[in-house]
Amino acid sequence: MGQRRRVRAGTDNVYGPWDAERMGHQRGAPPIVVIDLDASAGREPLGGVARRRPGERWWPFGLLLVGVLALVTGARPITPLTPSVVLRGDGVIAFRSDGRSVYLLRQPDLARAFVESYRVRDGARRWAVPVAAGAHLAAVDGARVVLAVEEPENRSASTVVGLDAVTGAQVWRQTGYVPSFYGSAGALGVVVADAYPPGADPGQEQQRPTPYLAGIDIRTGDVRWSLETPPGSTREFVYIEQVESGDARARVEIAELDPDGTLRVRSAETAEIVRTVQLDRPGQVHGFQISGDRLLAYRSGRGTMLSSAVFDLATGRRLWQRTDEPDGVLLWWCGRALCSGIGGTTVVLDAGTGRELWRLDGRWTGLGRLDNQYLLATRSTQDVTAPSQGGVVLDAATGRIVRRIDGWDVFGGLAWPGVLVASHNAAGGTLIARLDVVTGGVTVLGRTGHWSTPPQCITTATLLTCRLDHVSIWPLPA
Repeated sequence: MGQRRRVRAGTDNVYGPWDAERMGHQRGAPPIVVIDLDASAGREPLGGVARRRPGERWWPFGLLLVGVLALVTGARPITPLTPSVVLRGDGVIAFRSDGRSVYLLRQPDLARAFVESYRVRDGARRWAVPVAAGAHLAAVDGARVVLAVEEPENRSASTVVGLDAVTGAQVWRQTGYVPSFYGSAGALGVVVADAYPPGADPGQEQQRPTPYLAGIDIRTGDVRWSLETPPGSTREFVYIEQVESGDARARVEIAELDPDGTLRVRSAETAEIVRTVQLDRPGQVHGFQISGDRLLAYRSGRGTMLSSAVFDLATGRRLWQRTDEPDGVLLWWCGRALCSGIGGTTVVLDAGTGRELWRLDGRWTGLGRLDNQYLLATRSTQDVTAPSQGGVVLDAATGRIVRRIDGWDVFGGLAWPGVLVASHNAAGGTLIARLDVVTGGVTVLGRTGHWSTPPQCITTATLLTCRLDHVSIWPLPA
């Protein structure tokens, strides 16, 4: 079976200059603790990077499930379990990694902000540069760190800036653009951004998104392409996963649906049209979502969804429609099925017919996709002192419980076939581990103090980085 994973395009999993002296202990630099981590024990092969997609409403990551699931609570630790690097976390409002460096956006007060780069290998601070207060860390790759400053009252004055990832020096700057995604370039080598050109309709200044869209080259800052969505048309982004030579890469497409039913799908790298479909009488459409060869279109009003319809993109034919949505609740894709939340219960619908397949009762507060065949249901709680909530793996077609996860909370994605899990112990600490959904094996990656609030974590192919009171980095098994 080919590997296909739903990913959040172009991002790490987010749960979202000056030269430093050797080892980063420059005067005024944050204290850094560096501990060698022997990751040789308990290693298992990993594949590409699982990533989150913008707008995901029910699960922070997507994974492919192949073979039989066998989930157990026994764990094989690697020692020591302390982080290899610990950075002071005060004032950190965002962080990203390209696998070799970690970049922190630190804003100690309303007037000051800095971007800092730390080398993962030894924790040395490579550089730090002041940036505008209120800046966003939009994207990073091996060559550039992209920042954005949005001016809500005058978006034509908003700026996107590219810094050299090695030195922190500014390489390029564009004015009149706001990134469409934060934490991700949006496409390979391109920052997809809403554009606010000079002389445009003044009413566009208060709109986000605007009808104008552009692709900015992440290395040079040049505008590769620009688009204007026709009046009356609806524009959405489509996130497509693919695996090339074992490396997971997200491909973003731009979809435009005209009032006459013409659907154009474009590459976000070039803006070239890669697909055109004529839909059968879609009527008024306020938004749509695409999953595989199915398109879900909906019409809304006063904050609720009034009607929905599903179309077959192979033929353009409308498969079914509902003109009176229960409680005005928006549908969303659960793999190849559709989900809807009604009164605390999640209803799973057949995408081809709209008929109800099964229901998930309110004991489970999250339902996410592992692949087209399996879903994962989890409980959530704000009480981090509570015992682990666990989860269940469900057959997407029937709702039958296939496996139970006991003793661990699943809270993030890793390179296939792993998921990131955590377990709180009686001593007041937390174990972070990788659970292999194919073999059921659990490899403990690290130990940290008890979480007072759920952490924000990102993963790359080689690193796990989490932020609470500090920013802690653990290498992942290779």
